[in-house]
Amino acid sequence: MGSAYELLVPSLPEAARVERGYVTPQQVYNLLNAEDGQPALFDPHYILILDCRSAERYKENHVVTARAAVTVIHPELACLISSTQLRNYSVILLYAQQGSSPVGSVKAKADSLDLQRCFFQLSALGMDPVILLGGFSAFSALYPFLCTPRMVLLEHEHRTLTIYPSEILEGALYQGSASQAADYRIIKNLHITHVVNATTNCPDAFPNTLCYLRLHLSDNSQQDLVEALPLASKFISAALKAEPGGRVLVHCSLGKSRSSAVTLAFLMEHRRWSLLNALRWLKERRACSAPNINFLSQLLTYEEQLFGSRLTSLEDIHR
Repeated sequence: MGSAYELLVPSLPEAARVERGYVTPQQVYNLLNAEDGQPALFDPHYILILDCRSAERYKENHVVTARAAVTVIHPELACLISSTQLRNYSVILLYAQQGSSPVGSVKAKADSLDLQRCFFQLSALGMDPVILLGGFSAFSALYPFLCTPRMVLLEHEHRTLTIYPSEILEGALYQGSASQAADYRIIKNLHITHVVNATTNCPDAFPNTLCYLRLHLSDNSQQDLVEALPLASKFISAALKAEPGGRVLVHCSLGKSRSSAVTLAFLMEHRRWSLLNALRWLKERRACSAPNINFLSQLLTYEEQLFGSRLTSLEDIHR
């Protein structure tokens, strides 16, 4: 951890170079696995995913919960579901097989004429659809476990889906719940090698297979983080630098408070971000993150220790 002789120089998170109207595969992964109280994907009106490829490719494999675009936006019949129904969705996502050309460009039409048609028809109805950058090929290469030949459309079918931890640093750092940390399919699919267990009562699920750091933290106003934060940051940093590169899952009971404090401390120390910038980064990837007021106060102190001065205030955080 920083001292008076080795204070860190703060830096800013690199801005994502994504054109408006596009989302990255990682953003789609986190949209599919968002939760607050219960998984967002369990709400049938949370996200409408339209597969703008051929019917054959859709039947072969598609992003989980996706519908064939032709079943919603027909070339001749136009929109097959009402604009009122469409407005019920929080997110409307379109994807082709591949492609990342600006909407409306000649190259984009060559990438997928069907996707362009769907985009402009939905826009004309007052919708604000987004397009998956790189298409299905980019998403399925990173997240094959979130692709399926099965149609998953009904609410009870949504409730059978596996919800994965949030991806905080792409292909490296994840944050989630104790139940996710105990699901071997999740561990295997994400290639997790190291786990930070920030609970008092959840046992390490796979001690013979994974490397664990057990912190024994309570989510209350008395819990002291002075030893835990630098210890966890050092553990995560060493894991990510391991050869071949490690992948770390940080978890507490629900993946909201204790795990967030650990993740934020790591981002502050090893990305040299202020608490405010680290918190914004985390919230963009895991909206349910909510370290308790005691942890936030201690993270402000940690920030001062790392950088030599307070860069963030509680007022900044609650704005």
